[in-house]
Amino acid sequence: MVYRYDGSFAGFLSCVFLSFARKETPDQILPPEESPLLGGKWVETRQDHARRVEMGLRRKLGEEIWADIRDGYLSCLPGKEGILLRVIQRLFQSGRRAITDYRDPDAAALQKALVMMRQEGHLLEGFLRFSDYSGVLVAVIHPKNGVLPRLAVHFSTRFPQEKFVIYDETHHLAFFHSPTERKFAEIDALTLPPPDQTERLYRALWKGFLSALSIRERENPRCQMTHLPLRYRPWMVEFDREEPTDLSGFALPEGQK
Repeated sequence: MVYRYDGSFAGFLSCVFLSFARKETPDQILPPEESPLLGGKWVETRQDHARRVEMGLRRKLGEEIWADIRDGYLSCLPGKEGILLRVIQRLFQSGRRAITDYRDPDAAALQKALVMMRQEGHLLEGFLRFSDYSGVLVAVIHPKNGVLPRLAVHFSTRFPQEKFVIYDETHHLAFFHSPTERKFAEIDALTLPPPDQTERLYRALWKGFLSALSIRERENPRCQMTHLPLRYRPWMVEFDREEPTDLSGFALPEGQK
């Protein structure tokens, strides 16, 4: 038996509701990109069903368990929908300890995925770099996990009065923030104009700062890769080899000196 759904978190929770209501456990729960064929049972996304599952998890099992289920869904764990459904079933059967029972392969896989997902989100809170485009700060990331909701909360708290956009290239999802509005939007691609002179200056300053901190005689590439993995560097302006490092000829706009 296969459930097919629209790929949203509410859609997954609707699948959980149907599974409990019909007392059945599907072999797979597949989003659109993993279910090209029309076979299986299509599960309609219903917000009332999703809400009932959410409230049941939060009231009976607590906020920490709910956070694990939510973050598990945002992880890149293969077959996460089926794993999460089976973990939820065991949670209601055996209690909260079921989610950390490493004898259960589903719980063990989920805990490993949660560590990786949360570590990636934590690292990106420090490694993410914004660029200024006509007063709007824009950052592009390429994470393995769906960490954008976590980053949205973090940077909305840090920069409540700023206009900024964070675009997740992996999942084609963008977060738009302004002092009066916050929203997520699915977009296929984000095309940015070339950086202006001021932005190029800021990037050059970043590279100059990195160079000034470095001690050539004590360089340790292996240690650097441990603390700053290579896969994060393409989106960090201080590692952009195409940007100029010479600050001569640049000047900050009036009022920013």
